[in-house]
Amino acid sequence: MEEKLKETKQEFPFSKRPISEILGQGVILTMKNDLDFLKREKEIRGIETEEEKDNRLIEMIKAKAVEDMEKTEAGRRKKEKRIKEEKERLEKEKKEIEEIRRRAKEKMMGLMKLKEKKKEEAEKIAVEIRKKAKEEAEKIKEIEIEKERELEKEREKEREKEIIEGISQRAIREAQERREEVLSKRELEGKFKKEYLDLEKSLKNFPTRKLPLENKRSELEAEKKQLEKLLEDILRKEAEIKKERGQIEEKERGALVPEERHWAERRRWQLEKDRRETEEKKWEQSEEIERLNQKIEDIESKLEEMSEEERELKRRKKEVLRFQEEIKLEKQKEKIKKEVELIRLQLAPLIAEKAELEGEAEKSDELLEDILEKEKEIEEEAGVIEKGEKKAGTLETEKEMEKKRWEIEEKREKIEKERWTIEKRKQKLAGKIEEIDSRRQKILEEKEKLEATIREIDILLREVVPSPVPAKAPAFAPTFAKAPAGKKAPAAKKEEKKEDIISEIKKRMVAAEEKEEKAVSAEAPAFAKAPAGKPVAEEKESEVEKERREREEKRIETARLGEAEEEAKRASAKEKILMGLAKISPEEEEERKRFLTRIGEKEKKAEGEEPVGKEEPLFTLEKPQAGIVYRPLPERQSSQEKILQRVLVFLLFTAICIAIYLLRYRYF
Repeated sequence: MEEKLKETKQEFPFSKRPISEILGQGVILTMKNDLDFLKREKEIRGIETEEEKDNRLIEMIKAKAVEDMEKTEAGRRKKEKRIKEEKERLEKEKKEIEEIRRRAKEKMMGLMKLKEKKKEEAEKIAVEIRKKAKEEAEKIKEIEIEKERELEKEREKEREKEIIEGISQRAIREAQERREEVLSKRELEGKFKKEYLDLEKSLKNFPTRKLPLENKRSELEAEKKQLEKLLEDILRKEAEIKKERGQIEEKERGALVPEERHWAERRRWQLEKDRRETEEKKWEQSEEIERLNQKIEDIESKLEEMSEEERELKRRKKEVLRFQEEIKLEKQKEKIKKEVELIRLQLAPLIAEKAELEGEAEKSDELLEDILEKEKEIEEEAGVIEKGEKKAGTLETEKEMEKKRWEIEEKREKIEKERWTIEKRKQKLAGKIEEIDSRRQKILEEKEKLEATIREIDILLREVVPSPVPAKAPAFAPTFAKAPAGKKAPAAKKEEKKEDIISEIKKRMVAAEEKEEKAVSAEAPAFAKAPAGKPVAEEKESEVEKERREREEKRIETARLGEAEEEAKRASAKEKILMGLAKISPEEEEERKRFLTRIGEKEKKAEGEEPVGKEEPLFTLEKPQAGIVYRPLPERQSSQEKILQRVLVFLLFTAICIAIYLLRYRYF
């Protein structure tokens, strides 16, 4: 059997080639069962590929080939014939299948191209639709934005109108308040003036009121000196009596006979009687001196009360002068504030006009941007046409390109003319805005000058404390009816004062005697420095009184010089400030006069008052009135004040920035 198979393989050379080559030549299976199996399998697995089918056919052919080779030689010949027939039929079917595949592939390619073409057309249509929808949406959005802008513009105009009305109402209200305040200050100024005249009159009466008391005090002091002189004589006599009594007592103790002792005792009795009389006189003189001292104390107390009253009136006079100065400066400050308020009223329409012009400028910028974009697109399109014109091969194409270029150039010219119009309008708006800024800057500079003047006035007012109402002039009724404090002293105090007077006189007598003894020992005249016949006690008293008067005069002179120096410093500081305020260039002064004249005319039309130009100048270089007291400027500030000032400046700067932002982006 094996030998037959080998012979069969040698006899059929195709069996030596690979199966894939045999299949490639179109070998067709004719076995019915196999074809039925393949058909059923194809129906079950309709999703298999052609390659999988070929592989399966190869496996089945291999199996059948092995099975055929195992058959008998008789069947092999029949099989060869059948295989040949099948091979021819398979080649024919393969050609048909390839033709069908080619046609199907061509049809599929046509369908795919048609589908892609339809898809491209659908995409183009969708792009066109989206573009049109986007354009419509943009147009609708632009219309809505334009409507919103118009509404916003109307709202801004309404807000602007409300702001201007609010500013006007506030100005009217503040003007009314200022008028009331001016009336109140005028009334207060009248009261201060009346009080100042009353104080001047009262101060002039003080020397006349003091003169009787001073004369009375001089009389009492002279009487007191006479009594002290008498008391010194009495004390000297008492001392002589004591001395003589001591001598008599020594004689009495040394007497040897009764007559001599009796004489000494009688003399001692007489001396004791004289001593009693002397002591009674001493008590009487001491009481009289004490009475005079009490009267002098009462007079000095009254004089001190009058001096205190005079000092209080002088202090009040200075306060009134300061208040008058403060009222005068406040009046000047109110005038300047009024000018500043008028400037603010002038600024409001300028700000509104500038905001409106800036809005128009923004719209012009937007239109200019759109035109520039269109111009850029036209230039690009013109460049493309120029390139196409260069590449044109025929005359018709060149003519068509040139016509398109003509249309593009016409559009370009039209766009450029629109751009010129918008640019001219923009330049015109910029010129108007610049003019408004220039006017606004001039007004702000004038406002800054006025505010600087207000700050200078505030510096002068810093230490002036206003009084709500002028103080009533104190009653100048004499207070002589008041009982002095010394009269309420008890009897024991009187005795002590009496003893003090006596002891003081004794001390002065002892001091005078010691001085006399020293002068005698130095062989100098006892009373060389004093007038003849003038007692030592009186000389000492005159020296004490002289020293007291010198001290009083020195104190008064020092106080007067200090006050004069302070007044000079204040006047100098005031003059320096006024000089600084008065240093204005001729151009600024001329501009200021024109500005004040213009404001004055408006104010005259509005309120029926005189022009500002006819009013008195706010500050002059003339010497201030003699009655006005000017405070000196503070030289240094504490660290807390500096920190507080910096914080206030920062807050003020922040508030100004916020106000500018709101005016720029919210209200205008």
